Amino acid sequence: MKDFIQKWKKFHEGKLSKSEAASFLAYLTSPEGKSDFQQMLKMIWEAENKADQANLTPSPNHPVLKVSSRQKKTGGLSQQNNRKIRHLFTWIRYTACIVAILMIAKEWGIFKNWPQGQEDPPPVKETAWINKSNPKGVKSKILLPDSSWVFLNAASRIRYTRDFTNNRQVILTGEAFFDVKKKAGLPFFVQAGQVTATVLGTSFNINTEYQESIEIALATGKIRILNEQTGKDLLLSPGKAGKISKSTQSMEIIDVDPDKVSLWKEGILHFEKEPFQLVIEKLENWYGVSISVEGELPNDLCTGTFQKKAYLSDVLKVLGHALQFDYDLNGKNVAIYPLSSG
Repeated sequence: MKDFIQKWKKFHEGKLSKSEAASFLAYLTSPEGKSDFQQMLKMIWEAENKADQANLTPSPNHPVLKVSSRQKKTGGLSQQNNRKIRHLFTWIRYTACIVAILMIAKEWGIFKNWPQGQEDPPPVKETAWINKSNPKGVKSKILLPDSSWVFLNAASRIRYTRDFTNNRQVILTGEAFFDVKKKAGLPFFVQAGQVTATVLGTSFNINTEYQESIEIALATGKIRILNEQTGKDLLLSPGKAGKISKSTQSMEIIDVDPDKVSLWKEGILHFEKEPFQLVIEKLENWYGVSISVEGELPNDLCTGTFQKKAYLSDVLKVLGHALQFDYDLNGKNVAIYPLSSG
């Protein structure tokens, strides 16, 4: 209530800005404003009534009270002060009535172009996301709202905006192959770590699972990849891949076989000159198992292709023969025992 009275005084003294005055008048028409206004009027009437009562001075011939000359002088000063107070309250009543009339006129629509002042900006809407993910050992095919397809590998996940038909943005963790539907004037964005790929209509594979780099391989069309940390970008053509270092942020273009880039989405397990540690991680994700190595990891690079629905035991047998290790497969747990060269 105290804040309301202070604003009310500033309003009548012309100390409010145009927007503040408009906001104050708008508040007066609200239920809260009307309540504060009525309370203020009540306080004014009660205060004026008390001033009138205080203005009553005893008569010189009062049978009980005797008024001295000093009391008369003091009483005279009191009467003068009371006249000032009554004049002030009269002015308050007058201005309060004006405000009341303005409020009623505004509610009746007399002032159609009543200034509303500076309105608060509308709240910024947070982007709503849809999440899709696969556990280890599971792959999926996802149709996006714009008719684009995503082949999501095991132990991977994507997020895309709920208003995807107007905002084609995807965030990827793991590995996925994208077959993007071309939409004129509406690019398709994929964010993978610090790298963003921008396309209009194309097919490509992104893998963020490599320890040292992120790789984006193009199968068809064209794609532009941007390293958001350095501001550098690459333009890829089919048969090329962008390799972005996670440590140095350097970018380079390498050659790839477009036919082999997406073999995994056809259920074909393929290795192409890959270190054994990465092979282990792929096998864990592919079959949903946990693999431990009891000894030193082989330093050899692995290349090989295994057809659909190949048993894990068959894959381990082939790799073990090539890399010289034994293994123990017990449910979802695999132990690898490298053989000594001696």
